Amino acid sequence: MKNSDEKIKNFQKYLKLQKIQAFAVMDYDSLNYLSDFHFSTQKDALLLITQTKAFCFTKELYAINLRKAAPYLTLIISLNPADIVKKVKELKIKNAAFDPELISYIPGNMFKKAGFIEMTGEISKLREVKLPSEISKIQKACQISAKAYEIFRKKLKAGITEIEAAKMLEEIMFSLGGQGLAFETIMAFGSDGANPHHVNSKRKLKNNEPVLMDYGCKYGDYCSDITRAFWYGGKPSKEFTKIYDIVKSAHDITLKSAKIAMSGNELDAVCRNYIEEKSGLSKHFIHSTGHSLGIAIHEAPFVRINSADILRENSVFTIEPGLYFEGKLGVRYENTVLLTKTGAKILTK
Repeated sequence: MKNSDEKIKNFQKYLKLQKIQAFAVMDYDSLNYLSDFHFSTQKDALLLITQTKAFCFTKELYAINLRKAAPYLTLIISLNPADIVKKVKELKIKNAAFDPELISYIPGNMFKKAGFIEMTGEISKLREVKLPSEISKIQKACQISAKAYEIFRKKLKAGITEIEAAKMLEEIMFSLGGQGLAFETIMAFGSDGANPHHVNSKRKLKNNEPVLMDYGCKYGDYCSDITRAFWYGGKPSKEFTKIYDIVKSAHDITLKSAKIAMSGNELDAVCRNYIEEKSGLSKHFIHSTGHSLGIAIHEAPFVRINSADILRENSVFTIEPGLYFEGKLGVRYENTVLLTKTGAKILTK
């Protein structure tokens, strides 16, 4: 069985359990996930998955490659959502569904008028547990990102701008086999690291200042995510060393505590409570402890306050504590991990 065929069959089993006869898919991530085929944009395909069949509505230019790569898909050369409605009527399907949060207004309104049921988050639930083929691709992306850090550190020189440094890091990932960026690289020098979502600037790197870099690449459409903070130049300041040690220890404690069946809220609390107990600085931990990733950089399960998401075997997520001090510095330490029966395994190393 092909891995992509397995994804579709798993979704078809889910439809049977929910007593839904068909599901219309239009969002980019779900299209690529279920088909295991790389469409260039969200406007290149539509899927209709029934309990026994999978129809792909697409452009003629994809036909040859799709027939070879995904013979389990029945191709229909059209991108008109009305043809999905037509196919549902032709198959005499009485209860088709769609996700209103993953569809634009016009086709969503069309499906609703045709009697389709609104169901939210159905495919994202399927994506929470990764198949072996998915884990392999994520692991490759993670290995590329981790290796890129080692090479980047050796090439980094004072005087380079954040924009130039980010480009250099990205080029290193591509030279190692990266097939795209998982998200826009964050490269923050000095006090810029105090902003978790810093936008790279022409600020130049100086000797004896901290660097924070949050980045990742894609391999086979699957993402990696890694953050490293380090001191460039001579001996790190006492303040940087103190904050780094707290953050790194919080990461390590959280990693050791991660277990199957924990909720995202429970694991987040481990990290947050450790920081507060050891330093009283948890108010400077201003984002979640982590998030899952796969074909998208942010997926469920989420490791954050009030998250009821359950961590299951073969879920992949980040552990990324950080502390931020406006006008001074920021330190974050992040790895992508795989949850196994024996605990969490770091992939970004």
